[in-house]
Amino acid sequence: MTSLFKHKASALQMLLLAAITLCISACSNDDSNGGPSQPGEAYWKISSTVNSAAGSSAIIITGTPGTQWSAEITEGSAWCSFSSSDFVNSSSKTGEIKDGLNVLYVYYRTNTGKEQRPAKVSFQFAGQEAKTFDLIQLSESQQNLPEFKAWAEIPEFKENANYQYVTHYVPLNNKTIRNYSICFDKSKKAALWVAYPIHTAYLKGTGGRTDLWAFDPIVPSNNQANCVDRSYGGNYDRGHQIASADRLGTDEMNAQTFYMTNMTPQLNRLNQDMWARLENKVRTYNCSDTLFVVTGAYFAPGSSTTTTDGKGNTVPLPTSYYKVLLRTKSGKTGKAVKDCSDDELISIGFWVDHKSYGNIEPPSSVCTTVADIESKTGFKFFPQVSNSVKQQRDLTTWGIN
Repeated sequence: MTSLFKHKASALQMLLLAAITLCISACSNDDSNGGPSQPGEAYWKISSTVNSAAGSSAIIITGTPGTQWSAEITEGSAWCSFSSSDFVNSSSKTGEIKDGLNVLYVYYRTNTGKEQRPAKVSFQFAGQEAKTFDLIQLSESQQNLPEFKAWAEIPEFKENANYQYVTHYVPLNNKTIRNYSICFDKSKKAALWVAYPIHTAYLKGTGGRTDLWAFDPIVPSNNQANCVDRSYGGNYDRGHQIASADRLGTDEMNAQTFYMTNMTPQLNRLNQDMWARLENKVRTYNCSDTLFVVTGAYFAPGSSTTTTDGKGNTVPLPTSYYKVLLRTKSGKTGKAVKDCSDDELISIGFWVDHKSYGNIEPPSSVCTTVADIESKTGFKFFPQVSNSVKQQRDLTTWGIN
């Protein structure tokens, strides 16, 4: 009996030791604070889409110092290079991660053709699988126009000499998807609306807040407010229209929300308080069928209130902001918006005066209908749905008191 008990005790000790070892291993693998599981990470600093003029784009490299890496331009080497002066012999490059900032510059020539052109950069850390970076250079006449009749969130086209329409795209899971679209008013140096889908793929992923303030590469920089280095004058923040937190799927997805075309001079106590709470609430409406959002800035006719951008240039102040939302009631129909009946769809609008409301949840007083905001702004939102859907103002459905 004694030897049997000893055998059982010995076996139990071995089982406990194995369990502890597995636990330690599992904890080590799940501990995101213990350092990267990969030797390094690489991502576009700003965007994989550039305009037609000659210039450069940057791939940021982070990771463990001493890690070796290699890069090769596998497509587009006739007009892309890792050297600004040699476009013949500089299609490949090697290096290692050093302390501090590590940047791989990709230089490109002017696109004089009538079509956009693609390039591909293969990047690899030693002992790891290669990652492909796509670079799209637009033609001189190209603007990346939104799909006005195809995407549910895009308002109806409105002709105006001051308007420039643009859609920004990002790669995700080996596909190119839309990030967001804008109607940019050159006379206001701001977007009058920013339209975008909200879905889990955009909200969660490998990305984070990048704070990579930059000019929009598709809109001429002289038409944009210059707040790349500092914010607007006075008590005005660089207020996002599509929020940074709405685009955490990838770093590039997030970096595009820091374009100057997505910014307006927004009162700090609105931007950081009630407006931020409204943005948080909108994200809770995410669903499997996709939530469609348009956020906009409104400049009342005759208003002459101004501030300055980060370089001291005068810019007008919006008098109001708004959001309009559309989704399916159940959130899981599996249907496109255009194929849904009126009973399957819900909508709501938010009209926010440019003032401080205090640090409160969005009050019912800012809730209105999509139709009401259409009448105020002159834009036609969600053109794929009927007017009866846009007349809805059911606060209970949206969890608003």
